[in-house]
Amino acid sequence: MLDDDVVRASGLLLRRENGTRRTWLLLRNRKRGEWGFPKGHAEGAENDVDCAIRECAEETGIGLVALDGTPRILRYVLSSGHSKQVVYLPAVTRQDHVTLSPEHDRAGWFDARGVLERMPYDSLRALFRAHLRDFRYH
Repeated sequence: MLDDDVVRASGLLLRRENGTRRTWLLLRNRKRGEWGFPKGHAEGAENDVDCAIRECAEETGIGLVALDGTPRILRYVLSSGHSKQVVYLPAVTRQDHVTLSPEHDRAGWFDARGVLERMPYDSLRALFRAHLRDFRYH
């Protein structure tokens, strides 16, 4: 159970598959210039799944996804001193066209190496590497 002062967010580790080739969707934040997965803050009592799917649809125009894999949780402290928890849900889609929201200026589908090269934080790279380990057992 989370404390009331924890900032909650959810996102998708959204991938496409073409044969054995896997690519993940990254968005670049217009203000910070940082790449990341589609994600956003939960609204009220919204659960992690509903939040992640809503945010992905709002930020990318992609609303047709299938959840597929072990959720990953990232916790950190914001500059305000508040704790933040982001739940990333692995998902797959067949859609490739992205309609960006105003908060992003670029989008791209990247292979695992491309994702890791663009991740701005060690903690996010570690989370993505843990996600990649799941594919060794499929």
